[in-house]
Parts: sequence; C-alpha cells; structure tokens
Amino acid sequence: MKYDGYVVGPILRKLREDRGYSLTQLSEATGLSVSTLIQMEQGGRNLSMKSLYVLMELYKVDANTILGINKREDCKSIDTRLGKMEKEKRAYFTASFLFMLENAEAIV
Repeated sequence: MKYDGYVVGPILRKLREDRGYSLTQLSEATGLSVSTLIQMEQGGRNLSMKSLYVLMELYKVDANTILGINKREDCKSIDTRLGKMEKEKRAYFTASFLFMLENAEAIV
C-alpha cells in the first residue's frame, strides 16, 4: 500500500470537524503547528509515525481509519467487537485476551 496524502487529508479534516476541533485547538492538543495540520489536511505533507499515533490517540481511531484503508466488512477487529459488549463481558474478555497474550509462549 502506498501512502496517499490526498486520501488522508480529507479524512483528517473530517475527523477534526466531527469532533469539534478548530485548527488552533487541535494544534494545542497535539503539539503540531497549525501550519503542519493545514498541510496534512490538504494532502501536501505526509504524516510522521509520531503524528499518526498522536492523532489516533486523540481521535480514538485506528491507523486504518486515518490512512483510509478499507477493511473487509466481514472482518471485524477485536477492539470493535469488544466495544459493542456490555461492560462486564468486555472486562472478562479483555482480561482473558491479555492473559493469553502474556502467556503466549507457554500456550503455543
């Protein structure tokens, strides 16, 4: 996959506007200059890994959302599925997954 700033830019603008941030507010929240944000939203400046992670955290989305990578509809992420569960079930499955990940070497 090749990075396409002209795909990413409008996505960044939509995420910002949907969440009610002005460019100045986003700059203050991320530490990125207003000029940099404008360039990224216009597709003229590539996202650094640091900027990508800062925006993912702020907007509470994954990299695929920001980068415009379409997922197959039948392929749901674990986070998405966990997010739709009741709080108690989500806590149970999260703890179970973390246990499996922490003990993966012993299990496999």
